[in-house]
Amino acid sequence: MINKKGNLKIQLKYFLLITFIICAFCGNAQIVNLTKDSLIFYVEENWKFANKSKEDLSQLNYDDSKLPTLDFNNKFNDLKKAKYEGAGWFRFKFRNDSTLVDKALALAFDFDGASEIYLDGKILKKYGEIKGKENSEYYNPKNVPEVFFLRDTGIHVFAIKVLEFKDDDEENYIAFELKIGNSDDLIENKNSNNIGFTFIINFIGVIFLTLGIIHLFFFLYYRSIISNLFFSLFMFGLATILGIFFYSYISNDPRKLSTMSEVLLYLIPAISIFFTAFIHYIFFEKTKIWLITLFGLTLINYIILILEIPEVEFTFFILTVGSLLHGLIRIIISLYRKQKGAWIIGAGILFSILFSFFILVIGIIGGINIDSNTLMGQLFVFGLALSIMSIPLSMSIYQAWSFSNLNKDLSKQLVQVKALSEKTIQQEQEKKQILENQKAELEIKVEERTFQLKEEKKKSDDLLLNILPEEVAEELKQKGAAEAQLVEEVTVIFTDFKGFTAMAELLSPKDLVHDIHECFSEFDRIMSKYGIEKIKTIGDAYMAAGGLPTPNMTHAQDVVNAALDIVAFIEAGKALKIAKGLPYFEIRIGVHTGPVVAGIVGIKKFAYDIWGDTVNTASRMESSGEIGKVNISETTYALVKDNYLCNYRGEIEAKGKGKVKMYFVEKNTK
Repeated sequence: MINKKGNLKIQLKYFLLITFIICAFCGNAQIVNLTKDSLIFYVEENWKFANKSKEDLSQLNYDDSKLPTLDFNNKFNDLKKAKYEGAGWFRFKFRNDSTLVDKALALAFDFDGASEIYLDGKILKKYGEIKGKENSEYYNPKNVPEVFFLRDTGIHVFAIKVLEFKDDDEENYIAFELKIGNSDDLIENKNSNNIGFTFIINFIGVIFLTLGIIHLFFFLYYRSIISNLFFSLFMFGLATILGIFFYSYISNDPRKLSTMSEVLLYLIPAISIFFTAFIHYIFFEKTKIWLITLFGLTLINYIILILEIPEVEFTFFILTVGSLLHGLIRIIISLYRKQKGAWIIGAGILFSILFSFFILVIGIIGGINIDSNTLMGQLFVFGLALSIMSIPLSMSIYQAWSFSNLNKDLSKQLVQVKALSEKTIQQEQEKKQILENQKAELEIKVEERTFQLKEEKKKSDDLLLNILPEEVAEELKQKGAAEAQLVEEVTVIFTDFKGFTAMAELLSPKDLVHDIHECFSEFDRIMSKYGIEKIKTIGDAYMAAGGLPTPNMTHAQDVVNAALDIVAFIEAGKALKIAKGLPYFEIRIGVHTGPVVAGIVGIKKFAYDIWGDTVNTASRMESSGEIGKVNISETTYALVKDNYLCNYRGEIEAKGKGKVKMYFVEKNTK
């Protein structure tokens, strides 16, 4: 394994892997014997290095005796031995024996950059495209096994041409990992690692995300416990980090991995602050100066990050480690003071922090190279998972303990309240009885008065609705006045009885009013049937309008249907009157469509009315019509012609309007 100088590379399998080890010296290297019983896994020794990007060093017979030999196990050697410009070459010679001839072998390669792998001068695999630093296509295969075969015994050579992906401020030191082994073993190992990593990272991530959401709702519903907010943010941060680890594990693009590293650089200080604030608000809620100080330092750190000041790594380390140490000290103080619940949550947090520091120290001193297939590796993975889960687990236990104590306190308080109540219950019963009697009497009176008020209100509302449209009546009740409104298109109907004056002479006033009431009542029912608003009656004239106060698209058809029903009703009444030898009514009906202004005026005896030329024109349609006919204007005809059989009358002279095109509606065709 070769790593970058001064750079920290984090992977879930190792959690913290700091191993960049090289050794450079000139001379001939020992050739490794590759047999079935001594199969190489991590190839770390006997590498030849050359900074010759324009030469072909892949051939088996290339003389590499003068090239420096690198021993990657020697981490204290001069890193500049492997420095290069453009692309670099690595060669590894080995001797194959008969036990591995025609056996399925595999190599697993991990490298952030573009690479070409050759076996005895023939290209075995190509990852990305080497086209110079700016134009290369970078691709990391992430240890996906590539199968190959050795067809004969003797000496063979692996030659690797690499161009590493680097940020602008990093020096070009080669960093890659190569494993060689049995193909079945490497493939099985890779598959098991993928399955295990995916399950663990997603399982823990979902737990963290769920805890974050739950505690966020705890805070939203009960904001006095601020620790829930910081714990929620802390859990969201950890879930985000796990998401970044998972994305880094499956992504093959080094550019995106570099972006993820920058995201972590911004995220980790904030998570440290959330963690420390969470600890603070559990055990030291009254002191806030230090918390403001930490947030201020975090802000300064982000400013340094944005401005790309060289000291950013130092401030990042100081802030992050300082915040964690501060939280650790707070827990120790709480344990020393024997604060309630400190041992529960403190145990989990202390275990997590101490395990993290242990990994950090081991990684810095000697590096970590744990095989998950061994007992030591499995113990390490178990300890790592336990350290990650210890904080939310201890927090859950703390919450359960806290709720349990709260329930116990409430139970004690209930016992005390019950005892106090028993002492005063005799005195209170008499007062309670008096109050209940008074309350019952008062409730009866209130119910009676409320019923009366409801009845009176219903009467007034019904009366108002009988005078005004519902929308206008509601506006009048709420505002005390109703504004007039312009309705762009309504259909107005006028009716008038023929020979009404002569009828008045033949009938008594009582009979005349009875007949008019009977006709107008039926007109009202017809208007209600088609949703038409009655406007008013003037003597023997009846006026209504469709499409208001609420506009609709069927007003013209509704009004014409109503007019035809009125004609049918009058004709039926006429037949009955003739049969009895009584005077009868005959009617003219006029209909016109157009804009009107609708509303109420005045402050007494409210009446809903409409104004405009449309009203006048509708009146002219009635006066220019004929007995028993529905006379409509050209405007109305255009809206209903597809639904009714209409006869064109021609241009008829109308008073004050000149010649107007008119139509008689004969019948409904649908």
